[in-house]
Amino acid sequence: MDAGDFRAVIAEANPLHKFESPLPDRPGFNTVGKAIQIRVNQFKVTDYPNRDIYQYDLNFGSGDIAKGKIMAVWRSKAVQGKLKEIHNGPWLWDGNKIAWSCANVQELRINVNLDQEKDPNRAPRPTPDTCYCIIRQTKPVRLAVIGAYLSKKMPFDNSVLEGINFLDHLIRAWPSEQYHTQKRSFFSKGNTQAFLDNVIVAQRGVYSSIRLCSPMPSNGGAGTGLAVNVDVANGTFWTVQDVHQAARNYCKSKNRSLDWQVFINLMKPVNTGNGLTMSEDFKELRKMCKLKFYAKHHDSKTNKPVKDQKKKAYTIKRFVFDQKYGPVGGNAKTVFFPWKQKNAAGVVTGTIEISVYDFFQRNYNMHLQHWQLPLIETQKDGYFPMEVCTLIPNQKYMFKLTPDQTAAMIKFAVTRPKQRIEAIQHGVRMLKWHQDPYLGYFGMKVDPNMTVTNARLLQNPEIAYQGAKANPGTSGRWDLRGKKFLFANPQPLVSWGVMIVGHDTVDEPTVRNFLSVFMQTYTGHGGKIQNRNPAIYTQPRGSDIGEAVAQGRQVIGNAAGAMPQIMLFILPGRDSFMYERLKKSMECRFAMVSQMMNIAHIRKAQPQYCSNVCMKLNAKLGGTTCKIISGPNPAAPAFSRPTMIIGADVSHASPGSPQASMAALTMSFDSIACRYAAAVETNGHRVEMISQANINNFLGFLLPEWVKQVGNGRLPQHIYYFRDGVSEGQYAHVLDQEVVMMKEFIEKKYPGSIQNIRFTITVCSKRHHIRFFPREGDRMAADNNANSLPGTLVERDVTHPFEYDFYLSSHSAIQGTARPTHYHVLKDEAKMPPNEFQAMIYKHCYQYQRSTTPVSLFPAVYYAHLASNRARSHEGRPASDGPRGGQKFEELRQDEAVRRAKGLSTLGSSFSGDKGSEARPLLPMGELEGADRDRVTRLRTGMWYI
Repeated sequence: MDAGDFRAVIAEANPLHKFESPLPDRPGFNTVGKAIQIRVNQFKVTDYPNRDIYQYDLNFGSGDIAKGKIMAVWRSKAVQGKLKEIHNGPWLWDGNKIAWSCANVQELRINVNLDQEKDPNRAPRPTPDTCYCIIRQTKPVRLAVIGAYLSKKMPFDNSVLEGINFLDHLIRAWPSEQYHTQKRSFFSKGNTQAFLDNVIVAQRGVYSSIRLCSPMPSNGGAGTGLAVNVDVANGTFWTVQDVHQAARNYCKSKNRSLDWQVFINLMKPVNTGNGLTMSEDFKELRKMCKLKFYAKHHDSKTNKPVKDQKKKAYTIKRFVFDQKYGPVGGNAKTVFFPWKQKNAAGVVTGTIEISVYDFFQRNYNMHLQHWQLPLIETQKDGYFPMEVCTLIPNQKYMFKLTPDQTAAMIKFAVTRPKQRIEAIQHGVRMLKWHQDPYLGYFGMKVDPNMTVTNARLLQNPEIAYQGAKANPGTSGRWDLRGKKFLFANPQPLVSWGVMIVGHDTVDEPTVRNFLSVFMQTYTGHGGKIQNRNPAIYTQPRGSDIGEAVAQGRQVIGNAAGAMPQIMLFILPGRDSFMYERLKKSMECRFAMVSQMMNIAHIRKAQPQYCSNVCMKLNAKLGGTTCKIISGPNPAAPAFSRPTMIIGADVSHASPGSPQASMAALTMSFDSIACRYAAAVETNGHRVEMISQANINNFLGFLLPEWVKQVGNGRLPQHIYYFRDGVSEGQYAHVLDQEVVMMKEFIEKKYPGSIQNIRFTITVCSKRHHIRFFPREGDRMAADNNANSLPGTLVERDVTHPFEYDFYLSSHSAIQGTARPTHYHVLKDEAKMPPNEFQAMIYKHCYQYQRSTTPVSLFPAVYYAHLASNRARSHEGRPASDGPRGGQKFEELRQDEAVRRAKGLSTLGSSFSGDKGSEARPLLPMGELEGADRDRVTRLRTGMWYI
């Protein structure tokens, strides 16, 4: 049955049937914002195939062969010749074990002789390199279901997903044959590049992905309900150079002169007294493991110069290290291997042990210049000196960038809208849709012009301070000078002080000068300071940071004669491990808030920096920076009925880290939804949905406190639940698990109450590639940098065909191109009109407590993101375990793997995490030192995480 017949069957079966989506339909469009038009980086699909496509499952050999061999088998003459014999049209392959074709064949079995494929004239080997390939049809892909779904005649099921998946592979098939591919991004050698240093290069490419969208364009033109999202892709790659040069350059932190002798010395083993171990710089070389290289000196099989032969790629398994090689390490003169000697006739005359250095001298007449460097060991091809190896192009750099590299990468990646449009248009030219043979064969067409959509510009709010207000208009920023916080700290600062981390970080007069500027700034903003001579405590030389915090707290408290309300810390640098240790001590041990400051800012003592610190400090002490004015009457209530806003996020550890996922839930803790409390806890490993235990624990503490402190003994009548970080495939889980568990808890805690509470459930996401581009010269829609103005709302063309979602750009981009936030409403029991709901989201972005600009994401979710990241410092692990994430952790993990291999492990299970069991709970805040309950409650219902 072809696609046309399938459509006819659907219509004939029930021509009036309309499938009801489990998610709500769009209730309407915004009508109050100013009508504008903007471009979006989406390109309409004007036609796509109407025939059935057949999907095939591929089996290669025993199923455990390497990816490179799979590719060789698929591209072999035997396989491609048979496929062409069966069907003269193209076959699409996903690079793994799925293929698609218009051919309707049940099964093909093809035996591939890879020796013959490489060299048809080669004499047969006793055991030839063969692989059996089985191509078996699994299902037809009926592309007509996409149209059926768009017309609401069927639900979104696997058949629709399979159709879209085929089209997604279809648009990527030809580019993947021409360019270096990374998932949905393509990089070409001629694209824009920038050297981040002399090892790593940044490169600009193109990203493309198929999307469902509104089938009827809002601004005319054809529409199928499908479009291609095209955006800029930025990647980091190893620079093409000889391996010994790359290795030397990579260790430049201790060898800025790039001197070869210095580098050789850095590579030598270190004597620890218990034997030889890898130097720190040698460990850095492990980042180069798995990189591929070409050998410059010869071809391993023909023994001819590489330039005369097709290059073979080798892979770095490791760099040679073993204590048996002594203090000079495993270099070309200390590493020996068995070598078969041959006479002039090529007959083996014996086997000798020969050093790598002598082998290259005798076999290739090469005198190695850098023989003292560690050797490269490969999986199957033995040892190679670094200097005879050259890195293959386009190898992705997989590690965290250094601060200098990060700064260079940001400078390269951040582009203004005009430059980004040019890069996107360059990407469209790279994709060459009109020339694409795959698109041409299957009948898919894409309009090469950006979609122009009808959008709205929402009215910005005014911001209220104590006795003053600010109207930023469309600028997206305002000035804090001369303004007092809406609510200052309820209790004046009496007991407070400063701890200097590190004994020689800064002198006391410099700190006193900063405190003078800080106190003047805070009181200028309305802050209450009673003690204007706070104690300053310096960490003693060699003292443990935990002991020093306890001592500092005691010194500051004794000086003021009361328990400290807050402690300010001056840090010597940007050490995240130190930061987390300090936060753990303050929050989990002493139930205290704290403020971290960098020494560079202390020395400058600039009023603007002090104002920024004051906003954070005031919020931590219970104050409120500002609020939005909700209507013509500044005193009007923020909500028409008692309302609670909840934000939720789950953050996951970096790959390889044993840390658990961290769940955070924030809850508005005043009637105007300016202040938010936060609760955090571990949430399993790589688990996105918040567990029932966490939902119960979070609400078990926060909800009764909300009823007591905010609701005046009553529950809210309306709860907004904003959830961050979930994919479209998890929307149903949010509704069926998290929201159901919240309702069950509320009903159990307050029987009969849930029927009086209306929920509005919304997922927020910034992980997308949609960007807004006002038309050139359109001052009604663009700022001075050609970015869309804050308040730009898009509900058509790039949104879901019929569900309730929209894109909102609520902030002004400081640099680069603004990224809007995607909001998708999963349920709205309150039936809020779009005008009111979208205005509420936009306006609340202006009352983020630590800035004088609107934020790009709804504050409840922004705060949840901050809290989930802070939760990592609350792990119940001793500091002796070291870092549990990031590059430092990765280095320690590799060291531990080496020790375990030699039976020398001393770290036990500290590197294995809790992955085999439930994640270990976080330390409770304020209970290690037995803090009184009132102080713990103030901490947990305050903004400790901001």
